[in-house]
Amino acid sequence: MAEPVFEPLLRELRDVVDKVDPIPDHVLAAAKAAFIWHTIDAELAELVNDSMVAGGAVRATDAARLLTFEGPEIEVEVEVAETGTTRRLTGQLVPAGSARVTVRWASGDVTVDADEFGRFTAVGVPAASVRIEVRRPADARPIVTSWVSI
Repeated sequence: MAEPVFEPLLRELRDVVDKVDPIPDHVLAAAKAAFIWHTIDAELAELVNDSMVAGGAVRATDAARLLTFEGPEIEVEVEVAETGTTRRLTGQLVPAGSARVTVRWASGDVTVDADEFGRFTAVGVPAASVRIEVRRPADARPIVTSWVSI
C-alpha cells in the first residue's frame, strides 16, 4: 500500500489512465464471466420461500423479510432486517453446525462464522442482489444460494 502522502497523486494518475485508456467493455464482461466460475463446483441452494411474496401477493409491512433456501442436505433460513441504508442478515443453518458463511454482492462481501447451532449474523450488507456461500468443515464443496435482491 502506498504511503498516505502519495494517495492523492496515485488517485489522480488512476483517473488520467481511466480517461485516456479505459478498460474495454469486452474485457470487463470477460472478467465478470470468469468470476462466475469461482463457485462452479458448489452445490446450489434455491430460494423456496420469500415472506415478501407470500401467497403470490406482495406483502406491504415493515416486518423483517424471511427467506428460505433449500439445497442438498441443507436449508438456509435468513431474516433480512433494514438498518438504515444497509441490511442485517440473521440466519440459521439446518441441520445445525458450525460453518464459514460469506454474503456476496457485486462490489464486495462479508464473511462470518456460524456457531455450533448454525446461527450467524452479517451486518453492513448493502441493499443489493446477494448470494450466500456456506462452507462447512466436513463438506468437500460449498453450498451457494441463488441470487436474491434484498
